[in-house]
Amino acid sequence: MIPRPIRPIRLDMSEFFPLSWSTRVRRWLSRSVLYHYPPRRRRVGAYVLWRVHDTLRPQPMTYLAFLRANLRFIGFGFLLTLLSSYGQTFYVALYGTEIRAEFGLGHGTFGAVYSTVSIVAAVALIWLGKLIDRVDLRRYTLATLGALTGAMVALSFAHTLWLFALALFVIRLCGQGMTIHIMGTSMARYFPHDRGKALSLSGLGLAAGETVLPITTVALIAMIGWRDVWLATGLVTAAVLLLLVPLALKGFEDRHRGYLARQSQASTTVGARHDWTRLEVLRDPRYLGAMALLLAYPYVATGLLFHQAFIAEVRGWPIELLATGLIVMAVMKVLTSLVIGPMIDRGGAVRLIPVSAIPFIACFIVLGASGHPMMPHVLLGALGVGIGMLQPIISAMFAELYGVRNLGGIRAMSVAAMVLAAAAAPATFGVAFDLGVSIAEVSAACVAYMAAAALLTVWVLRRRNPMTG
Repeated sequence: MIPRPIRPIRLDMSEFFPLSWSTRVRRWLSRSVLYHYPPRRRRVGAYVLWRVHDTLRPQPMTYLAFLRANLRFIGFGFLLTLLSSYGQTFYVALYGTEIRAEFGLGHGTFGAVYSTVSIVAAVALIWLGKLIDRVDLRRYTLATLGALTGAMVALSFAHTLWLFALALFVIRLCGQGMTIHIMGTSMARYFPHDRGKALSLSGLGLAAGETVLPITTVALIAMIGWRDVWLATGLVTAAVLLLLVPLALKGFEDRHRGYLARQSQASTTVGARHDWTRLEVLRDPRYLGAMALLLAYPYVATGLLFHQAFIAEVRGWPIELLATGLIVMAVMKVLTSLVIGPMIDRGGAVRLIPVSAIPFIACFIVLGASGHPMMPHVLLGALGVGIGMLQPIISAMFAELYGVRNLGGIRAMSVAAMVLAAAAAPATFGVAFDLGVSIAEVSAACVAYMAAAALLTVWVLRRRNPMTG
């Protein structure tokens, strides 16, 4: 009996190398292996075809080659994360003494105002963040940085508490929220093959701000006063908006046309990835399981950093050790971010989600188990590794799991939830310490939850995509 031919496995590889190569290799493999009837040979042929596809597709570039090819757009992402420093907690806290004295606020009242505007900004980001999926990136960036500039100028002239709170709300929304959101969404959307490196390099802008701005801002406040410093930062942001952003986005039309072509090709390809909506994502067990772990990271990191002075006092650590430990954290964050980028490009971000729990768990194990004088460097270094892994992974994993068409809305919803988790940390950690719960017990609870959430994440991510079965 002559075995009848079977239909060959068809795999669209035209996105990765020219169609002539795709057709030639597929036909050769189909005639030599895949037309034969025995199942074993079909399996061997499918494996060979997969290996050829994996070998001939473009391999991720090195950092240097990638920068040479995409310097303008990576510079755009770097500028956005650098400007986001103006809305981060570490920067606003530099003005704490002067602001409390100006408006007659106590520590608790100022903290309540700051927490309230941060929570409202996180809720607003859920709606404003999804607009990036429909609005031109240049207009979206213009509106965001324009609002940030106006809020800084308004804050410098604010003489009433309500105007101060309104300006601070816009700074938190556009600084901490929107600029990081624009960077994460655009880098993940426009770099399908080098997404990890794009996110890692662009994220270095925040590390630069954390390194340079505290020293310069403290010196400027002493020289010209806090109001003039906010006015100067607004003028700097306006200069970046008018001069550097248009230069960095030169040639964006070609990049966007390439993105639209990929989306059009994917929509006509059989078996192409489905672009999820936010409602579909909320019903996906993989998303809920991953968020159970991802929400823990900003919560425990914020709780640790906010109460670092109390922890140092209980452990008997000099405050100078914490200062040098923060330097170690910043260095480890940068190094880890640069290492994790190529790992995302080679193996994907999804499989790294459970692994990202390891440095956070190690941090709190060290915090709860030892009071050795060198432990601040160890635990803050581990925290830096965790934060360095987290920043590139978040945007990349949503693009891998749910596509990039609605990435802005999905990412905004998730980041807002993480901001809310971080906002709850200072109060809950503080209540626990006030009730007499020891640092070791708080650390053990954090370790137990993150370990359980990591195991849950491993289990849910092994589930099949419900959209494809």
